[in-house]
Amino acid sequence: MTSLEERFNKFNTNLAMTNIRTKKISASFDDEKLDVSPDTQKIYIDKNAYYQIISDNFVRVFQDFSLKIADKGNADDVFVSVDVSYLMDFETGGPIDDEVFEIFAQSTILVDSWPYFREIVQSVLMRMGLAPVIIPPIQFTPPPTQQKKQQQ
Repeated sequence: MTSLEERFNKFNTNLAMTNIRTKKISASFDDEKLDVSPDTQKIYIDKNAYYQIISDNFVRVFQDFSLKIADKGNADDVFVSVDVSYLMDFETGGPIDDEVFEIFAQSTILVDSWPYFREIVQSVLMRMGLAPVIIPPIQFTPPPTQQKKQQQ
C-alpha cells in the first residue's frame, strides 16, 4: 500500500484550479448593537471544507467560511455575521481520499480561497455601511512532507 505522502504527491502532480465561484453568501447585522465599543468586540472565524469526486482526476471542493463580530466575553452575542461558501474545481494528478483531502484542505484550499474570503468580507461590510475589519493572513498547516523538511 502506498503511503499518505506518496498519495498526496500523486494527487498534487499537475494540480490546477479550473474554477472558483461564490456559491452562497449571507450577511446581517444587529442595528441595535452598532454603537458597541470596538474594545468589547472580537472577530470569530470558522471554516469547513468538503469535497465531491466528479470524475477521475477531477474534484470539486466546497469551502465554507463564517465570520462573526461578537462580544469578547460572549461569542453568542453577535453584532455582525458574514457567511460565504465557495465552490472550487480542480484537475488533479491522482485520486483523492479523506486523508489526502485533509492535507489539501489545510493547505492549498485555504491558500486559494482565503484572499477571496477576506475581500468579500470587506466589500460586504462597506455595502452594509459598516467599518471594515482587519482579517489576519491565513494560518495553515503545511503538508507533513513540508513539516518534516522544516524540522530538519
